[in-house]
This record gives sequence, C-alpha cells and structure tokens, in this order.
Amino acid sequence: MNSFMMDIKNNSNDLHAVAEKTGFLKRLLEGKASTESYAEYLYNLYEVYNAIEVNLEKCKDNKVVKDFVLPEIYRAEAILKDLKFLLGENLNTMKPLASTRAYVARINEIGETAPELLVAHAYTRYLADLFGGRTIYGMVKDLYKIDEEGLNYYKYETLSDGPEMKGFVMNYHNKLNNIELNEEMKERFINEVANSYVYNIAISNELDFIRFNR
Repeated sequence: MNSFMMDIKNNSNDLHAVAEKTGFLKRLLEGKASTESYAEYLYNLYEVYNAIEVNLEKCKDNKVVKDFVLPEIYRAEAILKDLKFLLGENLNTMKPLASTRAYVARINEIGETAPELLVAHAYTRYLADLFGGRTIYGMVKDLYKIDEEGLNYYKYETLSDGPEMKGFVMNYHNKLNNIELNEEMKERFINEVANSYVYNIAISNELDFIRFNR
C-alpha cells in the first residue's frame, strides 16, 4: 500500500470510527431501532447512492472517473427493491433529510466542477459496503426479522464472498494508489473523503435525533 492510500486512511481514521459508533447506525446495530426507522435510513442512503451513480455515469469518460464506474457494486437499484418491499405505497411519501439533501447537493456540485472527487464518495460508501455489509446483513436480519426479499442492499449478483470479494477490494485499492491526480488534487481528494464521512455521520445523527431523541 503506497503513501496515497495511507494518507487517505490516516486522515479519515477518526471519522471512520465516529461513523460506526454514533447516531442511528449505532442504534441499529444495538437492536434499538425499528423496521420503520431502518427503512427511513435506507431511503436516505438510496438518495445518496443514486446521486453518486448518476454522476459517475455522467462523468464516465473522465480519465480518472472511468476506472471507478463499476455497475457491479452499484447499490441504488438494490436498495430500491428493499424500499418497495419494506414500505410499499408509503415509499411515495418519503422525503430526504436535510443532511441528505446537503450531501446530494455536494455530489451534484462536484459532478459538475471536479468529477475526480466523485471517486472519494464512491470509495467511502462502496468499500464500507464490501467490508462490513455481510456483518450488517446478518445483524439486521436477526434483530429486525426482515425477510430476504428486503435485504438486497447487502447482496451482489456478480461478486461472491471470500477470495473474489477480497480480490475486488484489493484491486479497488490499487486503482486508488495509481490514481492520476496532481498533488493539489490529491489533497482535495483526501479532504473530500473526510467530507463524505462528515455527511454520512450527519445523516445518521439527524435521523437518530428526529426519530428517537426529539
């Protein structure tokens, strides 16, 4: 692992820990949430993934972005299936949180002004799914008794667990290590990864406050 990947991790380690141990995500994994609040969390993730994926596709001819346009790990379509199962017609009444709207606005902004930085948000979301998704899948299934039909978010049609998944993640890391950015853009990229964690933490905290602490 060369210095760029290490710089990314070193700059965001604390935020990564905060993301896992605060807000709604912490409540969810402790079994203290509800199926309804989980569906709302998923809906807000859907808005984020949809923005990332729409912008990746829009910018797929960019020399940096093109290596990270990977439909096999896209999550918006899978999450939408879960939402239709969990919410039914109520899906039409859902609205994104203020923090989600801010996050989506940021993704759309860099899609127009600095497409290379889209990869920072893709890295933060997709690698978290690939590393921790199976663990969260098992916990959500057991704690909230959600049927398999509502757990598509955690499943990959073209990637299997084990060596294949590990190889995919390592290849993703290698692409990041070899990303073609100048020093100024590398610094902006590292900061954008931190921004991504901040936005995700904000969504988790806002949802937790609205549903359980107000």
